[in-house]
Amino acid sequence: MWVVPQGGKMTSANKLRWMTGAMLLSLLALAGAAAYLALHRIFQVDEAQNLFMTHVVATHQSDLYFSNALLWMLGPMSALVSAQEESFKIFTSARLLFLGVFVLNIYLLALNTGRKLTSFAGVAALFGAATLAPLWDYGFEIRHDNLILTGLLLMWWLGRTAPRGRWSYVGLGVLSVCMPFLSLKAIVYVAPLSLAFLVLPPPAHGQARAPLLGAWLLGAAGGAVAVAAAYLVSGAWPVFLAGLQAGAASGAAAVRMDPEMALGRLPRQVPLLRELVAMALCWVVVTLCRERRAALTWDGLLPEALLTLGSYGALLINPTPFPYNLVNLVPFAYLLAFRFGAPLVAFDWGWRHAGAALFGVLLLWQVLPFADATRRHFAYTNERQQTLMAAAEALTDARKDRVYDAIGMLPTRASIGYNWYNHTLNKAAFANGSIASVASMLNAHPASVIIRSYRTNMLPDTGWQFIEQRYIALSDDFWLLGGVLAPGGGNYTVLHPGRYLVMQSEQGRLLPLRGALVANKPVAQEPVELAVGSVSIAAPPGVRPAVVWVGPRLATLPAIGPGYHDRLFINFY
Repeated sequence: MWVVPQGGKMTSANKLRWMTGAMLLSLLALAGAAAYLALHRIFQVDEAQNLFMTHVVATHQSDLYFSNALLWMLGPMSALVSAQEESFKIFTSARLLFLGVFVLNIYLLALNTGRKLTSFAGVAALFGAATLAPLWDYGFEIRHDNLILTGLLLMWWLGRTAPRGRWSYVGLGVLSVCMPFLSLKAIVYVAPLSLAFLVLPPPAHGQARAPLLGAWLLGAAGGAVAVAAAYLVSGAWPVFLAGLQAGAASGAAAVRMDPEMALGRLPRQVPLLRELVAMALCWVVVTLCRERRAALTWDGLLPEALLTLGSYGALLINPTPFPYNLVNLVPFAYLLAFRFGAPLVAFDWGWRHAGAALFGVLLLWQVLPFADATRRHFAYTNERQQTLMAAAEALTDARKDRVYDAIGMLPTRASIGYNWYNHTLNKAAFANGSIASVASMLNAHPASVIIRSYRTNMLPDTGWQFIEQRYIALSDDFWLLGGVLAPGGGNYTVLHPGRYLVMQSEQGRLLPLRGALVANKPVAQEPVELAVGSVSIAAPPGVRPAVVWVGPRLATLPAIGPGYHDRLFINFY
């Protein structure tokens, strides 16, 4: 039992038990918070793009819409996406799947500190890993960066933390081949790491270089077979190659961005980690200067230091070093910081103030910055996104109608063309006309619903002007196919067949309209079926009639409330 002995003095063992219990309870609370955020936190544009691409692959529509067809989008992920008929359910199901990846990465990170997780030091390692704020920013999002982190942590565990000779190298070979198919940028991490393990195998494996190389080649062959089988069964290999080519072309044309966008977060989010890494790197330099060649071993801090510096270099050479790339830097910095800092902590609880001092350092430099950086996520919910997803699906038929948002937040609905999304990487291509304009795609395949966001702000002026002439705003972020006519009415050109409401437009508001005539026939205040072509709309004198898409099922326009398009998706907040 965790009790305080008579006399008010607590033994060292009891102090450790109390601190262990406190950390375990905190981890339980953190798990609940992570689950809540995974389900309720605002979705990001990359997540929407990934799910739309996965749906394209799963439904074999790659000839109609661009997709990357990355390895993780095949198999179970494709089945998960195609099994759902509602976009919001697709997002929440995928978020729960990546919540599992988030938890696994924290576990692997603690495991790679080399401490037994059943010990006090192991629980401390787990608690430290679970309070790395950058992981909470992006760790459970639906993105390949988190899967790359899983693969790299597994490689480090197999090669460095828990060496098992040939069996470890078989696993290293499998991962080395499979990971670049998760994302091409994984090569930047995997290639030097694999080379280090092959050229300078850690002595703890107890094997010579040649048999380890043979085991690695065997694993690589197995990985290649698995990748080939996945693409053969799915038929997605041509799609993967096309996506690779398009990604390389857009990446070459991209404007290089400042890595400070990501690195500038570290002093505020992980100040203790930053200081420990700086001290650890200084200690590695001192050791190298003092011991020279004798320091070039797998013992000590040098491996973690090189891993951290390599990840830092990968961020620097990335042309778009957005903050989510910290997912593949901060965990490795944590491994270095923990291996450096843990031996310096003498848990001598007989010293009256040692526990209080350590607790104060952790509280001020780790826990409070983590809490301050993470609490903002609770204020950014996906409620508005859910409302617009549900409204768009209620207003459209999955087989006949289209939705355009330049993002792909409705994987259950068709978009307007092959280049369905807008991004910093293809923004210039839209502007210079090297890819089909949004106006031409909307002209060929009119969308019934347009969801506006900061991504539609990237369109050339002509693109949004085209939209304003053919769509009516139900709110600032939600537009419907239709138009407002002159007072008394006129001719309206129907671009897409379906059910429309004839309403009154008054000072930007849509109100019920009595006494309207459609093709010289009176209509009640209910939807009317219109075919493609010109149709005459008449209204009482002085009244401006509006023709508004209402879709296959609804009798009235959905109540979606006010919304502002620049707040529908908020990246890097």
